[in-house]
Amino acid sequence: MKKTFLLTSVVLALSACSFLDLTPTVISKETFYKSEVEARYGLAGVYGAMSHESFYGNFYSQMISNTDDLSYFNRPVQASTALPQYHFDAGNEYIRQAWTRMYRGIRNANAFMEAISVSEFDPDGALYAEARFLRAYYHFLLAEAWGDVPLRDKEVKDHGGVLSAATPQADVLRWCAAEMEDCLNKLSTSTDLLPSRINRAVAEGILARVYLFMAGESVQGMDKTACFKSARDHADAVIQSQSYRLNPDYSQVFINMIEDAYDTEYQESMWEVEFLGDRSSASSWSNGRIGDVLGLQSTGSTGYSSFRCNYSYGMYNGSLKLWDLYWQKDRTADETTQNVITDVRQSWNMAPYNYAGSSSWAPYGVPGSGSSRASIDKTPYVYNSVTTTMDPTAAQAIRNCGKFRREVDYEGVKDSKRLYTTINYPLLRYADILLMYAEAANEYEGAPSDKAYDCLKQVRDRAGIKTLEKTEYDQASFRELVRNERGRELCFESLRKYDLIRWGIFVEAMREYGQAAEDERWSKHATAAYVASIADAVQPRHIYLPLPLEELGVNSLLVQNPLW
Repeated sequence: MKKTFLLTSVVLALSACSFLDLTPTVISKETFYKSEVEARYGLAGVYGAMSHESFYGNFYSQMISNTDDLSYFNRPVQASTALPQYHFDAGNEYIRQAWTRMYRGIRNANAFMEAISVSEFDPDGALYAEARFLRAYYHFLLAEAWGDVPLRDKEVKDHGGVLSAATPQADVLRWCAAEMEDCLNKLSTSTDLLPSRINRAVAEGILARVYLFMAGESVQGMDKTACFKSARDHADAVIQSQSYRLNPDYSQVFINMIEDAYDTEYQESMWEVEFLGDRSSASSWSNGRIGDVLGLQSTGSTGYSSFRCNYSYGMYNGSLKLWDLYWQKDRTADETTQNVITDVRQSWNMAPYNYAGSSSWAPYGVPGSGSSRASIDKTPYVYNSVTTTMDPTAAQAIRNCGKFRREVDYEGVKDSKRLYTTINYPLLRYADILLMYAEAANEYEGAPSDKAYDCLKQVRDRAGIKTLEKTEYDQASFRELVRNERGRELCFESLRKYDLIRWGIFVEAMREYGQAAEDERWSKHATAAYVASIADAVQPRHIYLPLPLEELGVNSLLVQNPLW
């Protein structure tokens, strides 16, 4: 079940129904909160912005943030898909909706903070701190994606309040970090709230992410050394708590999200955006398309209840660059000579099959016509009619993202075409904590320490791959290893694009990704042309999104990003 909470004067306890079962409602300061239930609804409204299609349900998480050098949109370029293919302008509707939804979350946080601060239902200030952290988090996402943005730390109640100039990106980021730091001591240390809501460890982890971005090449005027130290220390605080571990089974981390299950043993998935319903009824309404746009293609037109994978467009593929990160990069000599897949993440994230079906294949392991069983049985990318086996190395650059698959073994059977899902989306995992520590410590200390090496090796050990001895690495080579490991571990989780930006290599990396499409392993497929078009379209201005034209029309004090 999705998690929720009941408010008391001392603790936050769990109930059997969902936090998202509540209709998010923010009550203004003028009406006040008259009960714990009203306060609970108010905080739900602050979190609720994230579970909208325009935010983590699709537009921000996928169309804006999951189009990088490892993940590409696999359809031809057209007006409706221009955003994930870098053929957009400031009038793009999806950008406007993402921007609006983030500021709505900020508005809700401000209203909630004003109302709860004069109520009797938050005596220790924990709820106020929780909303304050979320307000800072939304500002961080805006500054990360758009650069200079309006900083709204008060509730906007009239048109005059809308008129505000953009605050420089660096100042917004400093404000975000300071706000988050001030929240730490008020936040619960209990893991009972996870992954539905933040606790202190989640806040520490997000702070590590914020400081790493502040230390990056795209942000000017920062004390980079101090930022790396802060990132290291906040990641270390999570590690030192000893409350979080890697799940030994990488795939199970995501199966849990698909199955709507919570891992209380390992707590690797520390914070998730929750999606409650599949729109099968008015009471099961949701806005998440995780697994539908981002999943294994399964697009048959009839017989849904017999599908082995629920309906999915499968619009995102892993690139050849991602394949080679698994297949070639950072491998020991004995592994590369074996010429076999040994990284368990590769077979999960880039599965050797989908459920598309066609008339040219017989379903894997099942005799008969392929076209009549489309989307029912696994469709191998290569099918041998004699041996009925898949080639695990086939179709290296055209495989769907398998991380959030809708296989009915995990999601359950649907009796009709349902595009909206209950699959949760990860915001922070313990694997990321370990990799952030390794990166920040290496940058701050000038070389990989034993602890930084151990953190990275934990991630690689779980993946089933070998790691050279620490003595083989200096600061530069360990930096490259960590960067590659982040790609292998965290691909398709809306982080890679901003990693490339903060490392100062976004345009360069996208150019390399386009060049990879010329490789004969990719060039023979139609998607190579799409990728070449995307790579050609990427320019330095794409490091930031344009401010929405509609926002410029409403707020006359805003000025468009210079390169737009």
